[in-house]
Amino acid sequence: MARRQVLEIRCDRCSKVETQDIKPGEEKPEVALLVTFQGESVEYEDLCRRCQGAVEGYFKSMTLQSKKDEEEGPKEEELKSRFLGGRNRSTG
Repeated sequence: MARRQVLEIRCDRCSKVETQDIKPGEEKPEVALLVTFQGESVEYEDLCRRCQGAVEGYFKSMTLQSKKDEEEGPKEEELKSRFLGGRNRSTG
């Protein structure tokens, strides 16, 4: 008979209860997510797979956007355009 060890968790974000595999030799971090925004901090110890995916997506989206902004800055075309894609009269 095959056996596997699992860990039952209750997600701190959505309260869903699910089982997750315990991988041999891998330790679970004490804090899965620590968020600090405008002086307020929220800490999550357990996240379900769905919430882990959502958090990963949010994180990638935020960090990619900030990296693009730092690398490129505003484009010249964006600076020259105005409402509804029209152009400033002074620039033609």
